[in-house]
Amino acid sequence: MMDSKMISSITKVIKQSDMSDLNLISVVVRPNTIVIDNGNFYRNEELFVSDVIGASKAQLSEAWVAGNILLFTAFDGYLENKYSLTEGESFKNHYDNIPCGTEIELIEKDCYRILKLIRNGIQHNLSNVVVNRGSYSISYSFRGTPYSLQIDAWAMRYLYTIIMNLIGEGIQGLFSKYSTDGHYMGIMNTMYAELRAGITQISDDIGAFVGAAQGTGQYDAEHLRYIVRHPVVNPIIVSEDDNSIVFRHIECNGTDDETQIQYQYSTDYVYNDYLLPQEMGVITRMISDNLQERLSGGTIRFSKNDITDKWKMKL
Repeated sequence: MMDSKMISSITKVIKQSDMSDLNLISVVVRPNTIVIDNGNFYRNEELFVSDVIGASKAQLSEAWVAGNILLFTAFDGYLENKYSLTEGESFKNHYDNIPCGTEIELIEKDCYRILKLIRNGIQHNLSNVVVNRGSYSISYSFRGTPYSLQIDAWAMRYLYTIIMNLIGEGIQGLFSKYSTDGHYMGIMNTMYAELRAGITQISDDIGAFVGAAQGTGQYDAEHLRYIVRHPVVNPIIVSEDDNSIVFRHIECNGTDDETQIQYQYSTDYVYNDYLLPQEMGVITRMISDNLQERLSGGTIRFSKNDITDKWKMKL
């Protein structure tokens, strides 16, 4: 059975290759501190620079065969250890014995199925695996069963990222201080929805997906944005009672229209030991024809019934 050190070694190779630049999505965290001066407030924003900028990297992105085999090997080993799967049994047997009682288990099971199909296509019928700018088209037969997969390049990025997050048991880029179980699950749900949206065809020896397909671009406490998150370490409390707490909302987008595609960033609010995501709150915006007034004049209310342990920070 593959031990954790071997799995870590494989994922380290992937992270240190250019595959991580081209195919892995990392959340950017930019903590904000509110400063009040003479009745006016402004925010200081921390920026973090990657310590791998300029470093030479192994070119795994072009060696897509090796990249997929490596990632599947690590993922299969991770699940084998996690669920005490029988070493030496078929990948189909492993799939069948992955539980599906929780959201994470459903995601694990579906991602294992997809990557298994890609791995087996490479192993048994490489000439029928067509890769075009990151998208995959697979069609072959094995032992009388037809196998096919049509998946676009962005869905492949979500697949790789989700699997690396699962193996690492955390979101890439979301360092522990500003991480909660709720953020982990909310971002994983969003990425899974995007992954499913990018698959137009799948056929194998399994049947239907175990996870439910969900609409993309719909955000709530169970589906969080993942591109940039702005935790506010000392938010301004406008009001508080036994039922709710209201903060001055910090808008980090150039628009206040959350239906627009350019609305990509979200704010988190530190409250005691909790980190409350914007998607869980109710925003009240200032009524004005002036965009800057609307961006700076809003509030956000959180129900205290929603402030549960899953939003506790890992301090």
